[in-house]
Amino acid sequence: MSLTKKRSLWQKIKRLLSVSDPQSVADRTDVYKSSPQVNIYDENNIDSHLDTDNKNHANSASADDAKLADSNDTQDDNLESTNAQSIAADSNASKNNDDTPIVNYLKEYLQDKQWHYTYYRPKSSDSQQSHHLSLRMKNKQIDCGYLFRVQEGNSLLAVYGILPFLIPESHQSAAMLLITQVNYDMLIGNLEMDVNDGEIRYKNAIDVDAVGIDEYIIEHLLQSVIAMTTVAYEVFSDLINTQDPTEDMPTLLGELRQQADARTFFLPTQFVQ
Repeated sequence: MSLTKKRSLWQKIKRLLSVSDPQSVADRTDVYKSSPQVNIYDENNIDSHLDTDNKNHANSASADDAKLADSNDTQDDNLESTNAQSIAADSNASKNNDDTPIVNYLKEYLQDKQWHYTYYRPKSSDSQQSHHLSLRMKNKQIDCGYLFRVQEGNSLLAVYGILPFLIPESHQSAAMLLITQVNYDMLIGNLEMDVNDGEIRYKNAIDVDAVGIDEYIIEHLLQSVIAMTTVAYEVFSDLINTQDPTEDMPTLLGELRQQADARTFFLPTQFVQ
């Protein structure tokens, strides 16, 4: 591997790691915010009602006012808690009542985009009864295949970005080493290779029961896969264009490990938990 190609591959690997942390879809949460509490005290009114000639009476009145304030605060807190619980209950009820299949959301999304896709029904031999929707898209003039995989019974949705070329057998060992090291430092999703034919793909997935499903979530999930697949294309196209990738692979992986160690270093806790 020439020095120029090696540096180019290393730069793309760093880019792959730097874009491997798109914003989590779970961050899109509607937070209930209670209205600010109204100050029930009016110092002028309190002072005008104090009997300055009777300190005991004044102290008693102040104590009564404090109890009233505490009582009102407690009622406000209870009201806020009740409102928050009511909102959460309504949200859960709405979610439970929505029996629309995940695959229907995906079809509607793709149709709204006017994108051509192919839908594959679950096979009778598939115990998971997985639905598949496939399409091809270009990003930066790179043409890759994309696949939605849905397991309705488990409420799982996965999106794959599939590279348009296969890794030859002579390069598969180097590709597996590269994938293993890159996946080690990747926060979201993963790269994987089919050793039967050398297919490379990037996968990201969500639990629909946990995060829900709508146009925003589908868009975010798909765009993160497109971004990572585009970078993976550049990395592995450089790899297969290298005549002898195993020759410089130890050096490349050593630099990759050093870069990862510089970002993350952990000491084990002394306590067994």
